[in-house]
Amino acid sequence: MTSLDLFAIKERVVDILKSDTTNLWDSTPNDKTKFRKIEAGSPSPKAIQEPPLPRCWVTSDTLVATVRPLMVIKDNASKGEEYTIRLKIMFVVEAKDGSDTEEKIDDFTKAIVDLIDSNYDLRTPGGLESTRVAEGSQLTQIRDLPTQFVGDRVRGRELIYEIIVRA
Repeated sequence: MTSLDLFAIKERVVDILKSDTTNLWDSTPNDKTKFRKIEAGSPSPKAIQEPPLPRCWVTSDTLVATVRPLMVIKDNASKGEEYTIRLKIMFVVEAKDGSDTEEKIDDFTKAIVDLIDSNYDLRTPGGLESTRVAEGSQLTQIRDLPTQFVGDRVRGRELIYEIIVRA
């Protein structure tokens, strides 16, 4: 039985997001229409306010995962578990102009949702089925950034995904 590597799943989502160089990522952006940083792990409240903006993080939600044994029993023991992992994709943009800021937030939201929906089993970007790390994923919530992260300089969103992994 393999063990679950939560951080590797977060890193795979980062790789998927970075694969969209049309809408989301540019390693050397010349404007603020693409993420300047996409990282696995949670930001600190201070770091979320600091440049370079826009930025994105892939982290765990408050409820990290629910686990249930698979009904494959051998020698009176379960031979695996099914994890429903809750990941949070957080991003922030510079908040200078209300309507322009909201449009940027909506554009990033759409691009992320379209990208993850088209790679629901989290394969290596452009990879074969053998590179998948999940049975499936689905968007469950779109939320405004929590108030402890919002400031005069930034606004953003959290996208909550449920990812099914069998280990």
